[in-house]
Parts: sequence; structure tokens; C-alpha cells
Amino acid sequence: MRLSSWTPLSLSSKVQEVIDPRKDSLEELNEMCRAIHAIFPTDRDKLDAVIDFARPEHASQIKRLAEELPLFDFVPGVSSPEEYGRYMIQSSGRFDYDDHLEPYYDYAQYGQDRIMVEEGRFVDSGYVSYQGSLALEQLMNDSAEELQGGMKMR
Repeated sequence: MRLSSWTPLSLSSKVQEVIDPRKDSLEELNEMCRAIHAIFPTDRDKLDAVIDFARPEHASQIKRLAEELPLFDFVPGVSSPEEYGRYMIQSSGRFDYDDHLEPYYDYAQYGQDRIMVEEGRFVDSGYVSYQGSLALEQLMNDSAEELQGGMKMR
């Protein structure tokens, strides 16, 4: 079911694949739309990649991902450890790249090492990693009030 006619906000196919009016209340759908609307339009591709990465099952989880989007790193267009390593060394700004040393760079190994450390994953549109301190499942399922101060109160 296509829900883009419900609101002026155009929902991506990734969002539409997850939401279901039979399991998501109208309030949850509206909150999700507000959270998506609040992010920059240029970050919508990143949100779609994060949805692929996190695999939410409900509108409320997409809402949390949209609200916490800065906790995710996204490198569009890379699909292998070598491409990710090349991006990190040449383009990320974290290193002083020297093209005279090109034959000595092992992009694939560096990319693989970073992926393991970051626990990142390749999705259809690029590479995604989560940098937050909470477990991803907890981030998607806890309300903002419970997360205040970084600790969940029971």
C-alpha cells in the first residue's frame, strides 16, 4: 500500500516497505512523518540506508532512526572493503593521503579492519555503521524520555 498520498511528505520506498496501517497506529505514522520531515532532504538517502542497515519493523522504529540519524555514518556508493578503505584513506579527511605512496596502500585490508571495528555493513546504497553507545535494538525501541541521560530507568 502506498502511503505517500496521506501527507505532503513523500515517503521513500524503503519507508513504505516497513510501515503497515494494520500494525502502526495513525499517531505512530504521524510521529514518524514528523521525524522524517525534520531531517534535511539531503539526509533522506542516508535514512534509507540506515533503514536497510537496522531493519526496523514498525513506524515508531523508523521515527527513532530518523531522530538519531547523526549517530550513523553513511558512505554512499561503496560496496566492498577495498572501496571503503580507499574512501577512508583518500577522501574521508582523516588521513594525509600521499599519491606517491599509492603502491603501498592496502585498501582492502584497511577497509576490512575498519568494518570489523565499526561493526558496519554494506547495504544496497553504500556502507553504514552505527556509532551510538546504546545497542541498536534498544535505540529503536526505547522512547526519548527513557533515554535521557543515557540510561533507561526501570
